Parts: sequence; C-alpha cells; structure tokens
Amino acid sequence: MNPHVDLIDIDEQGRLVHPRHASAVPPEDVPRILEKHLRLREDTTDIFLYVHGWRTSSDAAHDAAQRLFALVDTTMAQQPRSYPRIRRFRPQYVSVRWPSHSLPTPRGYRTVRDRTAIMASTGQTARLIGSVLGYFNEHRQPPEPGPDVLASSYGQYLHCIGHSFGSRFLLHAILESTRRLSQGGPNTLAWPWASSLYPWTLDSLTLFQAALPADSFLHSPYAGMLKPNVLNAPIAMTFSPADRALGFWHRQAEERQNAIGFRGATGPTASLQTLPLLATDQHYKLLQSTKLLNIDASSHFRHGKRRPEGAHSDYFHPESAHLLLSLAQAAR
Repeated sequence: MNPHVDLIDIDEQGRLVHPRHASAVPPEDVPRILEKHLRLREDTTDIFLYVHGWRTSSDAAHDAAQRLFALVDTTMAQQPRSYPRIRRFRPQYVSVRWPSHSLPTPRGYRTVRDRTAIMASTGQTARLIGSVLGYFNEHRQPPEPGPDVLASSYGQYLHCIGHSFGSRFLLHAILESTRRLSQGGPNTLAWPWASSLYPWTLDSLTLFQAALPADSFLHSPYAGMLKPNVLNAPIAMTFSPADRALGFWHRQAEERQNAIGFRGATGPTASLQTLPLLATDQHYKLLQSTKLLNIDASSHFRHGKRRPEGAHSDYFHPESAHLLLSLAQAAR
C-alpha cells in the first residue's frame, strides 16, 4: 500500500502554486496557504521532505516519493530492532515538485542547471522550501534529549531528501533559512554541530545522486554548509559511476567536472568520510567529526545502462531506506 504524501508544487519562477487553483500564490499568502495545506499530526514522530531531480514529471515525482517512502515503511516494519532508538515510528511525508523537464542532452542538462540557478538566485525557491521547513518547525515539538546521551530523545524529527538537482534546492533552502534565523538553539545530543545561534534543527539531510560539482563544498555558496547552520547532522551523499547523467553529461555541461553523484565529494578532506551503502542487516558507524558522508552506492545503483542518464534514478532500494532510517536513528 502506498503511503500518503502531501504535495507542494513550484513554478519556473520558484513560486508556490496554489493546491486548488493552479495559480501562483502571492508571497504574503504563502504562510496561510501552507497552514491550510500542510497539517502536522500530533502523533507524528518523523517528517520527511523529498525534492525530486532532473526530467521528472509531476506524476512521476509523486510516484517516486510514494515509492521511496513505501520502502521506508516496509523496512521499518520488517526490522524495527535495527533502529532501537526509534521506539515508535509515525512518519509524515511531503514531496516538493518543480518543473524539471528538458532534453537528455548536454544542452538539456545546462537548461535545467541554469533554471535551478535562477530559481535559487532569486531566493524564491530557497525561501519557499525554507518556509515549508519553518512551518513544520513552528508546529512540531522539537526534539529534546533524554536523561543521558544513550537514551532516546523525544519530539518530532525533520529530515530532508534531495535527488539530483533537488539537492541544490535543499542546500540553498538551508542556507537561506540559516541567514534568516538569529537566536535560540537546537536541543539535541545526537550530533556536535548544534549552534546557539539557531532556534531549530534539521535532523538529517540525504542527497541521492547530487547534481553538484564534486568540489562544491570547497567554494561559495555551498562551503557555508560546513559552518554553523540549521542542519544539525552530517550531509549524506550517494554516488555511483553508473550514473551517466552525472558523469558523461555533467562533464559536458560543467567544464569536464564530475558530479558528486558520480564520484562523491572531493573536499574538504578533513570533513569527509566515505562509507559503502550498507545492506539492511548492517549498521552504520558514523564519525562524529565529519560533516560530509560520501556513500558509495556503486554496488546497488547500477541499472539503466541503456538510458542516456544511466543509473541516475536507480536509488529505489531497501538499502536506501535503511540509510534514511539509520540517519533518523542517529539524530536521536
């Protein structure tokens, strides 16, 4: 059975599309529309927000979100003992949809790359996704620690997942939200990056096959992700050399640079840890000192060789759900 997924649509200018009227929502009305459209349930334990990637229609984006979150539900149901700190699991799922279609060519890749750059540079998309995160934060009970670091904390956890170019949107949204917040502090024992400057925390960030140059975290704006911000967790990024969209096509469009989703992030090395995408019966050993996690998914993300993009969208595996749940557990 497919899980329920709340849908949020964005137009080419990065504006919220009204859920019923299919028209752009004026900026001043965004909070009111989100209030009516997104209803945080009181029994929710974990909120998952997903942003799709390149060449994904609205229907395909909905299907992708349902497919991924069904894997999360199934994995948790089959092996709850693998995540002992998640003592009860009541997820709420959200999918952000944006116009990502173009031809599967270097020119098409540049078209979508430039579109996401414009949407990000105007600030509308970043502010909108930031508003969605802010809505959930305002209405949730932020996580609080138990009596000691080994005890499960309680509250509602917020997790973000991006695929391909959706990774760019999420990173810009986190940076935008960080700039807009100035007081308070996240209250969790899980990770050492909590900052007294920010009043809430994003509890995990997973980027499946990120369409970003491999050296992105060495330069502005993404280097800002290594500074104190609202993300109180490492950035987990899968990669696979079978992803032709982020290998061959990315090199044609990005001055012969590989993407993170092809070979992993290349720096800064002091902030990097590389791990394999683990089987569902194995446990991740995450270092507390590294903010960037390269997740080698080459043994699983390998199908689609006949398609121009290769294995770019081959991330619907139980092992992917296991990664998401392992990060959700690590946040507690």
